[in-house]
Amino acid sequence: MGTFDGVHLGHQAIINALRRRSSQTGEKSIILTFDIHPMATVNPAKRPPLLTPAEEKIRLIGALGVDTLVLARFDERFANLTPGKFIKDILVDRLEAAEVFVGDNFTFGRGASGDITFLKESGSRYNFRVNVIPPVRMGGATISSTRVRSLLANGKVREARLFLGRSYALYGRVVHGVDRGRTIGYPTANLKPHYEVVPADGVYVGRIRIRSKDFNGLLNIGTQPTFRRDARRLIEAHIFDFDQQVYGEDIRVTFLERIRDEIAFENKEALARQIEKDVARAKEILCKMVNL
Repeated sequence: MGTFDGVHLGHQAIINALRRRSSQTGEKSIILTFDIHPMATVNPAKRPPLLTPAEEKIRLIGALGVDTLVLARFDERFANLTPGKFIKDILVDRLEAAEVFVGDNFTFGRGASGDITFLKESGSRYNFRVNVIPPVRMGGATISSTRVRSLLANGKVREARLFLGRSYALYGRVVHGVDRGRTIGYPTANLKPHYEVVPADGVYVGRIRIRSKDFNGLLNIGTQPTFRRDARRLIEAHIFDFDQQVYGEDIRVTFLERIRDEIAFENKEALARQIEKDVARAKEILCKMVNL
């Protein structure tokens, strides 16, 4: 059980422990998670931005090989279940839990008043076993969704990759821009993301998936300060060896490594010279990268 936003290595440790035990006992492995972040209902002002929308969370958890995923609707009715009613109605009566796997900071029930101690006491009452999976640490830091959000907010996509167990990616729709990139020889696809967490402004080495095919490229996030005409924050992808129209299509952009900050140049010619250097640098990095 858990929110599993990001499906990072800490979450994967819980899921993998569940799967191992399931293979030993022959019982089905079931993930219970939520369609939205619980704070969206409990305290919307404090809801963190989502790393993984529901559709992406389903895909990532499904790829880990569990038998069943239950995506509970976390509405006010669900939020107001007492810890005891949650256990009786959901875990015992509906899911017929033989064992339960949670992280060490798991809370549940109205006002997060249910804790692991209560869960274990209830397990003794209803005859299910509780398995508490310790946090996963890396480089002295505990892996958490909060930590991953912080890394991405600071443009540290390589460090975020270590915590996630994969490179961070955004899905989104290609929308019309103002074709500034094309005027300087570097056309871009402008992405309207379906996600809430976008890495810090800057230039990144990226991989772009279009129509089930992967391309390498540069990703730029920012407000195009060289032109000073548009304060909107944009996500642009310059795709290597690609010259097709993709307006209106959904694509995925994956952030591999950050090259530099987004900065203002004297003119578009100076910007074009810098992009030429960025492309060369990106290709050097890509040549060294494997299994990403």
